[in-house]
Amino acid sequence: MRIVIDLLDNHGRVDPAALALTQELLRQAGDREVHVAVPLLDPLTLEILRAGGLLPPDRVRAFDLPAGGRVRALVRQHALASLAPGVVLAPVRAAGKRAATAGTAPYPVLETECRGVNVATLLTALDATAAEPLSPVTGARPRLAYVSPLPPEKSGIADYSAELVPELAQYYDIELVVDQDPELVLDARLAGLPLRSADWLREHAHDFERVVYHFGNSHAHKHMFGLVREVPGIVVLHDFYLSGVLDNLEREEYLDKGFLQALYESHGYTGLLGHRREGRNPSIWKYPLNKGVLDKASGVIVHSDFSRELAEQWYGKGAADGWRTIPLLRGRQGGSATQDARNAARAALGLEGDAFVVATFGMLGRTKLNAELLEAYLASPLALDPNCHLVFIGENDPGPYGEELREQILASPAAGRIRITGFVDAAVYAHYLAAADVAVQLRSSTRGETSAAVLDCLLYGLPTIVNAHGSTASLPDTLLVKLPDEFTVGQLVGALSSLRGDAALRARLSARALGHMAEHHAPAHVGALYRDAIEDFARHGEHAAYQQLVRAVAPLCPAQELQDLAAAIAFNRAPAQPRQLLVDVSAVVQSDLKTGIQRVVRSILLAMIADPPPGFRIEPVYSHGGNRSYHYARRFGLGMVGETELALEDAPVDLRPGDIFFGLDLFTTGTSQNEQLLLSMRDRGVGVYFVVFDILPMLRPDVFPFGTEQYFGDFLRTVHKVSDGVLCISRAVADELAAWIEREGLKRRTPLQLGHFHLGADINASAPSFGLPPDADQVLAALGERPSFLMVGTVEPRKGHTQALAAFELLWERGEDVNLVVVGKQGWMMEKLCERMAAHPEKSKRLFWLPGISDEMLLKLYAGSAALLAPSEGEGFGLPLIEAAQKGIPILARSLPVFREVAGEHAYYFDGLAPQDLAAAVSAWLALQREGKAPQSTGMPWLTWDGAAQQVLDALVRRQWYRTLPGTDDRHA
Repeated sequence: MRIVIDLLDNHGRVDPAALALTQELLRQAGDREVHVAVPLLDPLTLEILRAGGLLPPDRVRAFDLPAGGRVRALVRQHALASLAPGVVLAPVRAAGKRAATAGTAPYPVLETECRGVNVATLLTALDATAAEPLSPVTGARPRLAYVSPLPPEKSGIADYSAELVPELAQYYDIELVVDQDPELVLDARLAGLPLRSADWLREHAHDFERVVYHFGNSHAHKHMFGLVREVPGIVVLHDFYLSGVLDNLEREEYLDKGFLQALYESHGYTGLLGHRREGRNPSIWKYPLNKGVLDKASGVIVHSDFSRELAEQWYGKGAADGWRTIPLLRGRQGGSATQDARNAARAALGLEGDAFVVATFGMLGRTKLNAELLEAYLASPLALDPNCHLVFIGENDPGPYGEELREQILASPAAGRIRITGFVDAAVYAHYLAAADVAVQLRSSTRGETSAAVLDCLLYGLPTIVNAHGSTASLPDTLLVKLPDEFTVGQLVGALSSLRGDAALRARLSARALGHMAEHHAPAHVGALYRDAIEDFARHGEHAAYQQLVRAVAPLCPAQELQDLAAAIAFNRAPAQPRQLLVDVSAVVQSDLKTGIQRVVRSILLAMIADPPPGFRIEPVYSHGGNRSYHYARRFGLGMVGETELALEDAPVDLRPGDIFFGLDLFTTGTSQNEQLLLSMRDRGVGVYFVVFDILPMLRPDVFPFGTEQYFGDFLRTVHKVSDGVLCISRAVADELAAWIEREGLKRRTPLQLGHFHLGADINASAPSFGLPPDADQVLAALGERPSFLMVGTVEPRKGHTQALAAFELLWERGEDVNLVVVGKQGWMMEKLCERMAAHPEKSKRLFWLPGISDEMLLKLYAGSAALLAPSEGEGFGLPLIEAAQKGIPILARSLPVFREVAGEHAYYFDGLAPQDLAAAVSAWLALQREGKAPQSTGMPWLTWDGAAQQVLDALVRRQWYRTLPGTDDRHA
């Protein structure tokens, strides 16, 4: 039972007495599931409850309500209903004051005063109130638009609908909506029911209280993809995967870019990237492409819990909450499972009375494992028995698979007793069900559908062999012979032989199958389940409640307030799965300078897109600052994954509770300007997290341009104030940040989580650049003539370039024949040094400055250098150390804590800031290297960008943090 505590009585601040009662109730709630509804305009109460440790923060839900009146009461009722309460507790300030939730609410409501309440007694009363049934809703017989293919369409769903419609006609006035010639729909079971077109339904949708769609992965459903967006309704999802038909509809130009649009809509950039990397056919098999249909459904009905499992697998936990599982309806004529019916069927098929017939039903194909059945049959004693027959009832595969099957049958000794019937009509299909002795229904690579053929076999009491694949795995083991999903041919041989030799076992299986089908799949029973599900969706479903609310409040709201009201109603709706992981790429979107940080942004983002955490969709976003809303970076995202055919708008972000905002990019001033926006996002239930690459402007302001300390400090203070957690790119930076926060005396009410991750170093996974400079051959040749020391990074004061150049000038004066190779653009405050390098007498001889080279050239420089030189006086990580280790070149680095964290014993370290300190270190290293004693980078641990992204997700999603900075009870924090 879910208890929802309604603290929405006030427009702003929650009554302190109501808050105190809520806290005490949470302490005594035991194992009851409690959620709390709080006004969005009371961020303090939201923070107190989320930080209080009395319930998970995601059970504290903020709601946006208009100021007052009837509109507020209706919006409030809908908001509370979105939490699916078993009972709502409504604290009121004084006796006799009636809560706005009481009276007409579609859920039980218990009112209570805030003071002098015995909480144990109150909890008992809540339990009792939740158990009280609500008054049933009565009304006229509803009109129902039934959208489905119908016979004679060659579709199992068409035949299914012809059986289901008469059952539903007992409860509804039904009109059939089809995309086929109505003159050809002659099935007697549908006689007298009006036949309408999709366009007719578009014009008359307002005349129907109920709309039901039957969706499958075939052309028979092509008109429904557009129709369900215009006329939403309950969706019966026969096939979880709709990718096959959408591919065909795109190729036939029925839906322009229909496959790609559905791929993005359902699976985001992850699907688009997979499509680019793997191709169309693998993507058809991999991705369901059904989210557009599901999102427009006012309710979803499936035929097995396997489809619900697939929904949670693809879209996250809770994605199938509210779905209904209804057994697949299967009906047959009375007496069709008797001995007389069997004899008549055999006579019609020309089968001898003593023939033992093994049958398999359905179109043939590789996923039906027909070849494995044929192999097992030929390897079994049945192949040698002249009374045994194997019949494939269905159309053969038109490709090489079908041809190979035909050739194997013709070449076998039992060829005269094995045949493929081709397509058969319903009467012949039923004859084989009645005539067969054993059925074998195997499957691989299921698309989420329920096997109607298996149920048909059980319906006729046919002993059946299956493998435990997809929805078939959930059938009771007592009904059939169930092999492992990935069975061996030997296991199938054993099952066939066992059923052939054990008539008593066949009789037991037959009796159980008949009983099970009569109890669970009979038309009248299934029809009643449909009625219950349709009515529940129509009266209590979230989609129906939303429509009712909009119809009720629209006439009451002044025109100038409609936009704000619509935004509030949209925010208050139950968030849909999957959740969004919003990755801030503001700086790289607006000016991609190809810096090291921006390489990190691209690499981490691409790795997240390629392998998102379960239940999340990765969405790059950006802002222009100034507390203006974030927008989806769709043009940027499409470019990241190489998608050139789609055009998508950079729309404002649709924020939902449970989403995560991840400030990956270094967007300093814009983040500070967005402080209030980010705080409001937290109030709305969005988790806010940032990356801090380093805090060097605060530790070494002397090596940064004037003013950097101020704006960077503002950025850090904003991050501290608005974040749920901060990720640093090394443990050293995390410790430096914690120390800085303590020195600054920064306080906040809620704890701040601190984590760290290491950067990846596979350049090929970071959208590498290509091309060689004109002097590439000269530079690379010089690297081969003498030991070369490579520096990689922007030329800026803290990087140690000035010390390095002076040190190498000392070495050259002493006769050391070595190269210094500097890779990096000119940064701030380095004009004099850059002028020296540009005019140096050793330029292009033993001094090389390459300010703007590609990743391709950089890899060649790593490969040709004797060692990486890292004399930086301050770093957040030290990515060049990792890249050097990948190429197996030694490392000479300053003894910084972060360098020791990254390289450990795999580098040679030095201290001192004077030129002679570094010159001595280079000479000492050269001597050790000649003796074979210098530390080698070989074996140094490093991460790929995939590994780095997983470390990030360990913190963001899996809540694995390095340390927690405690909050304070100071009310001024």
